[in-house]
Amino acid sequence: MQYFKTVFFISVFFTSFQLFAQQTFSTNNKKAIKLFQEADALFRQRQFDPGIKKLHEALEKDPNFVEALLKLGATYKLYGETAKAKSYFEKACELKPKATDMAGAYITLGEFYYNDGVYEKAKTWFDRALEVKPMRKDLVQTATLMQERAAFGIEATSHPVTFVPKLMPDQINQYYIHAYPVLTADQSTLIYSKRNGPKLTDDEDIVLSKKVNGQWSSPVSIADNINSPFNEGACTLSGDGKTLVFVSCNRKDGIGSCDLYITYNIGGIWSDPVNMGKTVNSADWDSEPTISADGKTIYYSSLRKGGLGKEDIWVTYKDEKGEWSQASNLEAPVNTSEREVSPFIHADGRTLYYSTTGLMGLGGFDIFRAGKKADGQFGEPKNLGFPVNTAANDASVFISADNSKGFYSVYEKKDTRYAKVLLYEFEVPEEIKPERISTYQSGNVYDAETKKPIHATIKLIDLASNTVIQSVDSDPQNGEYLLVLTEGSEYALNVDEAGYLFYSEFLDFKKPDQFNPVKLDVYLNPVRKGKAVVLNNIFFATNSYALEDKSQTELQKVITFLQKNPDVKIELGGHTDNVGSDKDNQVLSMKRAESVYKYLINNSILASRLQFKGYGETQPIGDNSSEVGRKKNRRIEFKVM
Repeated sequence: MQYFKTVFFISVFFTSFQLFAQQTFSTNNKKAIKLFQEADALFRQRQFDPGIKKLHEALEKDPNFVEALLKLGATYKLYGETAKAKSYFEKACELKPKATDMAGAYITLGEFYYNDGVYEKAKTWFDRALEVKPMRKDLVQTATLMQERAAFGIEATSHPVTFVPKLMPDQINQYYIHAYPVLTADQSTLIYSKRNGPKLTDDEDIVLSKKVNGQWSSPVSIADNINSPFNEGACTLSGDGKTLVFVSCNRKDGIGSCDLYITYNIGGIWSDPVNMGKTVNSADWDSEPTISADGKTIYYSSLRKGGLGKEDIWVTYKDEKGEWSQASNLEAPVNTSEREVSPFIHADGRTLYYSTTGLMGLGGFDIFRAGKKADGQFGEPKNLGFPVNTAANDASVFISADNSKGFYSVYEKKDTRYAKVLLYEFEVPEEIKPERISTYQSGNVYDAETKKPIHATIKLIDLASNTVIQSVDSDPQNGEYLLVLTEGSEYALNVDEAGYLFYSEFLDFKKPDQFNPVKLDVYLNPVRKGKAVVLNNIFFATNSYALEDKSQTELQKVITFLQKNPDVKIELGGHTDNVGSDKDNQVLSMKRAESVYKYLINNSILASRLQFKGYGETQPIGDNSSEVGRKKNRRIEFKVM
């Protein structure tokens, strides 16, 4: 799961060099010492290759010359030749296994093993570094931290999660670099960033693949006005596939080195991308965005000032006017003094996945999961475990709305400079899933009279908290909408557009027996005499006319409608099923309508605009022989007078 980031390295690289200034050496061979000193002089002149040759000659004179072994190992480490470096450090440490002045070398050797995922051996050398009681505090601190990390690695690898990644089809992995996979909520569309070659100068674009008859189509450019001669990199898509945010660097309208751009799909056509401006972008690096399912919240990684460390996760929100807020830092415990990259917000809007070097992990970047608490803040992040995380850099993951499928990128060969990066998919282990499953509702919004598609705002509201969970707009060209639904709550679904009566629906997803995608076309009636709306989110206890608290959402919706339409007068009608006597049902229906009437008056709606009536069981809209039908018949509705 390595990615486009430099390798994380807690290192005491120069520690071993403090040995080289000492007056005594581990060898008595004068020729070896002379060659070592000549190598030291060459290194100071930055003549590394001749210096390396001198060190090898010194070791030919005395193979157990510890200082020469350490300096040669440190030099190869600087060159990135870790296998060679490790072998020289290992021999030196074995020759002096319990020496205080070797503490730095023990730590470096432990780091080699740690970075290879050999946590038992790594811990042995970190333990040894502390056992010899080094005088330097920084060595003690580093050894202690790495000792904890190695112990974490031992524990994690001893209890692996079930994780079986599968290479995606050849038509998806047809380029050189494949990264940042994103799926729409209905899992019909996959987009990702691709690069044609291994170098940063090679062109990078965003491509799109559709699932047809269960198979992914060959990817195509997402749009000619999005991909350009500049690189289009990390990308993210709203749940309905209508809002795209991506990163592009060094454009003429850029604010920093890399900026976030946004574009909207209307009627199947992407608008020209727009730089998200200074409230979102900074003069520094801004990248790796992830957008919430409803397209109203964006998390991303930024190097801007004001954070807790290096790259941090920042967030921006879209307001009712369509403007993005000044970005704010997520703070601790998500951000640390180290590096946080590659955020992904799940479709539930509550579970954040991201990668960091600043928390206890298995090496390099590890992927963590953090869930929102009741106060809306993210709680303590949790490591996804082994082998989702490894000793390599594990930098990003995408999980489908229903928690079934995961996607991520992997280097084809870990230690190859120009290795390919390929896309994999996997069944999501239970241990790393979000707490709640999400699905979606899709359809079209039409004018009930003309049957033509119209724009409307669709809101999903948690009835317990009267909080808007999601708000999306239908496409004005074709009326399409898609809304993500998450289990665990009762929701009010409201569809609203100026000049029309709103539409209301009750969705009970507290403990759903089934949680499958929902198809619902909505027909809105123009505000006209005789047109009626069923208020599906007005609730009463059995045989009671006292309004339940969760009716507040719908009642406020009626108030807002009347405020926006000051010339409209309505009749509130109460209706029941056929259980009980006709007389009792008529009285109950009237009292329920009256309860709503009184509530509206108490909330500043003029009585002259309202009247109420009880219809009892006389106007059924469902079959009274079934509970489903009887439930439909127990209702409050209002009619335009």
